[in-house]
Order: sequence, then C-alpha cells, then structure tokens
Amino acid sequence: MPNLLKPLTAPIDWIKRHRPGSSPVRCALVSCSGPKTLWQRIRSRYTGIFLHGEFYCRPQCLETALVGQISRLRALTPPAQPANRIPLGLLMVARGKLTHLELRAALEAQRRARYGKIGDWVEKLGFASEQDVTSALALQWGCPVLSSFDPSTIHSPGNIPLPILESFQMLPFNYVASTNTLFLAFGERVDHAALYAIEKILDCRTQPCVARRKLVAHQLESMRQFNHPRDVEFLTRDLTEMSRITSSYLARLRPEEVRLSRIGRFIWLRLKTRAAATNLLFCLQPNSFPTGPPSLGYLSATRPSSLLAGQE
Repeated sequence: MPNLLKPLTAPIDWIKRHRPGSSPVRCALVSCSGPKTLWQRIRSRYTGIFLHGEFYCRPQCLETALVGQISRLRALTPPAQPANRIPLGLLMVARGKLTHLELRAALEAQRRARYGKIGDWVEKLGFASEQDVTSALALQWGCPVLSSFDPSTIHSPGNIPLPILESFQMLPFNYVASTNTLFLAFGERVDHAALYAIEKILDCRTQPCVARRKLVAHQLESMRQFNHPRDVEFLTRDLTEMSRITSSYLARLRPEEVRLSRIGRFIWLRLKTRAAATNLLFCLQPNSFPTGPPSLGYLSATRPSSLLAGQE
C-alpha cells in the first residue's frame, strides 16, 4: 500500500514552493539581489534549490554558497581519534581472553612488523578468536555485537558511497523508518564523527554496533563487484576544479535539494532529484592507512603501539 500511495505524495519543500497564493521564498544568500520582475519572482519558486533546508532562488546563488562551504570543509583538519579509556589488549587480559605474556608477544610482533592492529596480531598468533576480539571491541566502544547480516535486504534513507564505507570499514545493516534510525556495523574503530556526517547528509539518526572484521570486509568486497553509477569520486584538492565539477553536475541534474559534509578524507555532496540521488565525492588525499604489510615508503610514517596505546 505505501508503494501505491508514494506517487501521490510530494516533497514538503515542493508543496511549500508551489502552494497557490504563497509569497516567494526568500533566498538564503545574503548578497543575492533577488528576482526583479513579477515573472522572475514567480519563476524562482519553481527553479530554486534547497541546501540543508535553506532556499536559494537561482543556480548562481546556490553555487556561490556551495563554493564557500566546500572551501571551508577543504580547510578543516579531521579530528584526531580519541584514545580509548581501556586499551583493547588490557581489556582482553582483564576478561581472561589473554594472558600478560600473550599480550606482550602480540605487541612485540606488531612492533617488529610495524603494521596492523593489536587485535589482528592476537588472532594471527592464535591467542584468541576473531569473535573474542570483536566482543572486546564492542565492550570497548559500548556497542552491541552483530553476528550476521545481509546489507542488500535493508531499505535505508539513502545509499552511502562505497569509498566511504571502505574507508571506515562500516556497513548499514538496518533501517527503522518509524524512528528514522539507520544502524551501521563497524569492523574496526567506531567513528562518531563519521556517524554525525552521515546523519547530516541523509537527514536521519544513526546507531553504531560492532561486527566481525572479516565479515564486514567480505561484504565490502562483494559490493565492489557491482556498478555504482550514482557514486562519482574525484581525487582532487583544487578548489577551482571542485567548483567546476559541482557546477557541471548542478546544471546537468538540476537537483531539488543538495546536502554536503566532510567525512574523513572526503567531501561528500548529495544531489537529490525527484527520481534519485547522485553522490559526488572529492577525495582530498589517498588512503594512507593500509591494512596489509606496508611499503618501504610507508614505514617511516607508522608508529608502533605500546601496552598503553589503546589501539584496536
């Protein structure tokens, strides 16, 4: 029944914009001179675009606002990851999953290899199972554990681009429409800054949980086998180029609403039309956190963990 009624409904913003007798919505751009003639004022109600709920009467006004926000987001320094109150290794020792000697051996192996996380080395050396490490991670982050899931079966408020999912090793696994809540599973560190950015882009609430790292990695690998035509990624930091690309997509798609945010090393723009949504990703830097053995050029950039360095 909801699917039958969906074509009969219209976005709230569209209704406000087209309601008979309603006055033209004021442009959010301070420097906008506004439409002059009566025809221009009427036409602006049909051609304007919303940016995070703020109305912009002309594409030029929206582009000006977008360039300013992209410039601000590009200059932001991603927040440093907070240290955990209890390091994972010590937490596993306290729960009886590791001995002090096993933890020291895992830390020594990590120090010699100069890559990987302490949980990975605990598994590689056979001191604990992946489920033991996952349960300790969930306790460390105060999140529930997810045993299994199928992301293809959920109906989320919008798709999250695959490069972002891979960068944070996370997957959406459930969406509750009644509370507008999207649940995401993390295979490694729970990133609350990423959760906030997703809330801002998709206009929903988010709740994290922890899943087995290999399970999340396997699901992400499966997603790579499919095309994602509405996810477009550009590797650039140049503001002029980002502005040109954004302007080109605005002219081509003519979206009704635009949202954007900084999420890790990405600036994510979501251009929503009545039919679908297109994700533009500006990757500001290549991925500098490999999960496997590093190259010689990466060795000097890594720092070995210590017993008190709350790493996963």
